[in-house]
Amino acid sequence: MQPELCSKRQRHLLPELPSFDKSSDSSTAVTPEALKISSKTEKLAKDFVSTLNKVDVQQNSSLKEAVNLFQDTIEEYRKIHNLETQVNLKKREERVKSIAETAKAFEDFVLKYTQHHLSESMPQIYRVYETLVLLLQRASHRNNQDFYLVEPQKVEYIRIPSRIVGRNGSLLVGFIYTDLHALFKPTRIDNNTRSLNSKLIAATMDPMPKQLEQNVIMRFRNIKATDTKRQCVFWNEFNEESPDGWSGEGCHVVTSQSNSEETECSCNHLTHFAVLFEYDGTQTITGTHQKTLNILTYMGLALSLIGITITVFSYIFLSDMHQPLSQIRVSLTGSLGAGQVIFLAGINKSTITATCVAVAALMQYFFTAAFCWMMVEGIYLYLFIVKVYNIKNRMAIYHAFSWVFPAVMVIISLSIAAGKDGIKSFVDDEHCWMSSANNLIWIFVAFVIIVEVLNILILVRVIREMTKMQQKRGTIQHVRLGIRTCVILLPLLGFTWLFGLLSPVHRAFTYIFIILNSTQGFLIFLLHCVRNSQVRFSKK
Repeated sequence: MQPELCSKRQRHLLPELPSFDKSSDSSTAVTPEALKISSKTEKLAKDFVSTLNKVDVQQNSSLKEAVNLFQDTIEEYRKIHNLETQVNLKKREERVKSIAETAKAFEDFVLKYTQHHLSESMPQIYRVYETLVLLLQRASHRNNQDFYLVEPQKVEYIRIPSRIVGRNGSLLVGFIYTDLHALFKPTRIDNNTRSLNSKLIAATMDPMPKQLEQNVIMRFRNIKATDTKRQCVFWNEFNEESPDGWSGEGCHVVTSQSNSEETECSCNHLTHFAVLFEYDGTQTITGTHQKTLNILTYMGLALSLIGITITVFSYIFLSDMHQPLSQIRVSLTGSLGAGQVIFLAGINKSTITATCVAVAALMQYFFTAAFCWMMVEGIYLYLFIVKVYNIKNRMAIYHAFSWVFPAVMVIISLSIAAGKDGIKSFVDDEHCWMSSANNLIWIFVAFVIIVEVLNILILVRVIREMTKMQQKRGTIQHVRLGIRTCVILLPLLGFTWLFGLLSPVHRAFTYIFIILNSTQGFLIFLLHCVRNSQVRFSKK
C-alpha cells in the first residue's frame, strides 16, 4: 500500500495554455459567449471548493468522494474547453486559474487525508483511478525508503529520495495524470512553439523543505517522437518569465535523445512537471539537414586532425621550438586537436552522466585553451608587426595564462552547475557539451566573443601597418594584400567560430560554421605549415 496524494488529475496546473498569437484578430476579441464561459469556469471553481469543504476528511471514504468530485469537475472543465476552442476565447488564462484553484483545493484535501489516515501500521496508500494514479506515503528516516510512484505500465514514474525527509518524518503525495495534457494546445511565444508531449506528474510534501538536498527524478513516455528541442518544465503560474505558465528553472533533461520514446527529468523542487518542446519555427534543423551536417562535421574533423598531427610534428622536429611562434603554433594546434578528439569520442555519451560531464569539462578546457592561444597569436602578431617587439621573454607568462585560465573557467562552470541544479545540469540534454538551458554555455561563448573582438581589432591594425609598408603600391594591391592577410590569419585567430554565433540567424551560417570550423586544423596546416618557409627549408 502507499499513501495517497493530492489530486486525481491536477488540472489546476494545466488546463489550457493562453494564446499568444497576436496576428489573429479572433483571439483578441472577447465575445459575450466568451465572457459567459469565463464566468462559468469561475463558478465551477467556487462550487468545487465549497462542496469539498463539506466532505469529512476523517472518514475513510472521503478520499474516494473527493476524487469523484474532482473528476466530475474536471470533466466540466473539459466541456468548457471544447466550447472555448470554438469561440477562440482570448483570456484562457482565467480558466486556467480556475482549474488551478480547483486542483490546489484537492491537493490540500488529500494532504489532510494523509495526516488522518496514515500511520506506522499503514504507511502507504496506492490508488489507480480512471484518469489518475495516486500515492500517499508517511516517510521517516528509520525506513530510509524513497517515495516511488509508478503507473501500472511501469514506464512513467516519480522518485523522491529519502534524504529530503524531515527529521520528524514527512508526508508525501504524488500523482500521475493520464489525460490532462489533452487540455493544452501548442503556444507560440517569440516565434517559438511550445507544446506538451507527455502526461503530467505532480508531487508535494509536508513539511515542505526550503531546498531539496537531492533532486527529484521523473520519467515520461513521449507522446510522439521528435527531433526538436525537449525541455523539462513545471507549472509556475502566468507571469512575465512564464507567459504560458510553464518554467524550466531548476529542471533539466537527464537522459533523452531525439526520437526517443522516454524522457527523464531531474528537478530541485516539487510541483507539476511535464516534458515540453521548444523549437524555432523559422530555424528548425530537420533530419535531412542534420545528417548532412553530421557528415560534414566528421569529414572536416578527420581532415583537421590529420593537418594538426602533421603541423605539430613539423614544428617540433623541423623548426626551432625555442622561438615564440613555434611554441604558439604547437600549443594552439595541440589544444585544438585535443578538443576535437574528445568531441569525436564522447559528444554522444549522454547516457552516462559522469562520462558526459567529464567529456564536456575536458572539451571546455581544451577549446578555451585554444582560444587563449589564438589571443596570444593575435598579441604576437601585433607586437611583431606594429610594435616590432620580441615577446620571447614573456612566453612563460603566456603559457601560464593559456593553460591555467581554462582550468579556472571549468572549475567555475562546474561549481555553478553543482550549486544550482546539480552537476548533471552542466551538460546539454542530448549531447555532452555545456548546457544552454541554464545559460552555462555563455561562460564559454562570452570568452570567445572577447577574444574575437580583440583579434579583429588587431587584424585591422596589422593590415593598416602592412599597407603603410607598401606605400608605393596602388589601391588594388593594398586591397589584395588585405584580403590575403585576412585569409591567411582566418584560422589562426579563430574567426571561423564567429559563424557559430550567427547560425541562429540562418541555416546557411550553420553550414559555413561546420565546414570552416571542423577543418580549422587542416587550414592551419595548409596556410602556416606547408607555406611556412622555416618549416619548408628545414625539410630540405
